[in-house]
Amino acid sequence: MTDRMSRRRLLSRAAVAGAAATGVVGARATGAGAAVENARARTRSSATAASEMVDVVSDVEVDVIVIGAGLAGLTAATAVQKAGPSVVVLEAQDRVGGRTYDVEVAEGVVVELGGEWTGPGQTRVQALAKELGMKLFPAYAEGKNLYYRQGELKSYSGDIPPAAMDALIEVEQIISTLNEMAKSVPVKTPWEAAQAGVWDSQTVASWIADGRFTDEATFLGQVAIRGVYGEEASQISLMDLLAEVAGVGGDFNTAIGSAQSTRFAGGPQEMSKRLAKRLDRPVVLSAPVLSIERGKVATVQTARRSYRGRQVIVTVPKAVTAVLRFHPALPPAYGQYLQRQPSGSAVKIQAVYETPFWRDDALSGAVVSDTGPIEVVYDNSPPDGRRGVLVGFAEGNQGRALFRLSDAARRTAVLASLARYFGPRAQTTMHYADMVWAREPYTGGAYGSFNPPGVLTSLGAAVAGPVGNIHFAGADYSPEWPGYMEGAIRSGEAAAAKVIASL
Repeated sequence: MTDRMSRRRLLSRAAVAGAAATGVVGARATGAGAAVENARARTRSSATAASEMVDVVSDVEVDVIVIGAGLAGLTAATAVQKAGPSVVVLEAQDRVGGRTYDVEVAEGVVVELGGEWTGPGQTRVQALAKELGMKLFPAYAEGKNLYYRQGELKSYSGDIPPAAMDALIEVEQIISTLNEMAKSVPVKTPWEAAQAGVWDSQTVASWIADGRFTDEATFLGQVAIRGVYGEEASQISLMDLLAEVAGVGGDFNTAIGSAQSTRFAGGPQEMSKRLAKRLDRPVVLSAPVLSIERGKVATVQTARRSYRGRQVIVTVPKAVTAVLRFHPALPPAYGQYLQRQPSGSAVKIQAVYETPFWRDDALSGAVVSDTGPIEVVYDNSPPDGRRGVLVGFAEGNQGRALFRLSDAARRTAVLASLARYFGPRAQTTMHYADMVWAREPYTGGAYGSFNPPGVLTSLGAAVAGPVGNIHFAGADYSPEWPGYMEGAIRSGEAAAAKVIASL
């Protein structure tokens, strides 16, 4: 396969072109939608059960309690078990996987409604997939790409989108400047950067505005930021973005390009399922945590049972941790920090067709658009190409605009976007599914959490470690590959190593 394009590479191509120029969840009647809705109903049931009167059966005593059965939690639990201590994993939902969630809509057709891709440099997640017997395959990218701006749809081949040349040059300038600034950011302690105070006092959007770039360059930059965070550049600290760039190896192009070049056969949630099966104790599902009593031996209370352990690893999203009841309360810096960790507002959609009909027109399926609700699209078909799948994203304000719509109205709006790019055939699907992550009570949004201005420099150092025997892990806690499955695994391994050393 030639010209393989990653999930965000279309956005980064503007930077490549600039460098060259300078010389340097919808209707629920179909299978996928019904599966998603059934899962949501079960999650709501779990939340209801958690609010009922506690009826404790008996205490369970273990060495380590892990809260959350996503990749971070299951990686941590696996490492602890391998070292010898006893461990139990508690999960609020009726499934494992956290922010990875896959639905099989037809034989051999799995759609990923959460985390999906990997790429060069993400060594731990790829090693884990191999260890678990899973196969990887490249994302499809053959053919012409589409660029929709100001009501005009253009197709093009190669790396250079049909944006104005001055915009392409400015995008390269934005990226090269970010990369240069990120060189001075310590990956594990970004608040210690010499210019941290200046960078943390402004948003990414205000920094871009100060550059007085063209409207098109600003648009491309903002689309790229939404692709990383699922949120508007006006909400995110410039310091947070520079820490992100440092964390993925120092190049912003990695975050919007090669980091999402490869997919997992069967979907990445399969990693969590297989890890869970390896544990001596089954993951306790539908067990939302009601409270955590801190002490030499901690007690974690669920609706049905209490668990006592010498060490606790909390791996749920930060917005969810913020509403957990700790007794005694976490130190005030942690409370303040967790209050200031919003999540992105991404809605991910999957439209399944009899065939990948856009390939008949020599199209790759990739789109970047200035018109919502779906502004970014990719071909997400299975590797054999028997069925066609388009994956799309409504991020930030576009995602929030979909919150208030009914499932049917949201589906209609989404398919209208796809028809704008691919013609009326895009209106007729075999299956349709979407995920409004902001309405998932134990997630709170996607792609992950981020720091608004002022948070890293005022609170980062104070919350850099555990609170006694309470440890925190997850993709958003990882200094390396923050927000990625790779980061989740690395964070889980690091937390497990600290716990094992403490026992």
